[in-house]
Amino acid sequence: MNHPQPTDDPSGRHWLQLLAVAAAALVLGSVASTAAMLLAGWRYAPEREFTVAVFMQPDADAGQRAAVQRTLGTLPAVDGVRVETREQAYEKLRQRVSGDPTQMEGIEAATMPESLHLTTVGRDFDCGPLPSIRKMAGVDRIRVVMRPESGRPGAELGC
Repeated sequence: MNHPQPTDDPSGRHWLQLLAVAAAALVLGSVASTAAMLLAGWRYAPEREFTVAVFMQPDADAGQRAAVQRTLGTLPAVDGVRVETREQAYEKLRQRVSGDPTQMEGIEAATMPESLHLTTVGRDFDCGPLPSIRKMAGVDRIRVVMRPESGRPGAELGC
């Protein structure tokens, strides 16, 4: 006499097949979405280093400089806000143009601006806080530079 075979697979092979199909769909979906993003122009943006320099007006006082320093301190910085005195700026310029001393004619430490500097790292730079700093008493101008690295050129940002 023939006994009917049960329709349930007691070995669980049916569940293994479903799991294999789900895993294959997951991998295929990941590959397809990555390919679509690359074809659409997406590229990994590495983190870059940005330097912010706030140059003070010649007649700016210590209170104005301290206020700017506090405000700059709210930005994310690698190593905090650094103050560059007139003497430090003069020495830096003197070293930079050491090959042509005529460029230093008429320049004295007293004519150099004091400045505040910070370095930040990110995929891009948010210029949003800078207009309020630019309007502060004693501020002459602000300069933001994306530093060159790993074969990528640097640039001055127009914030």
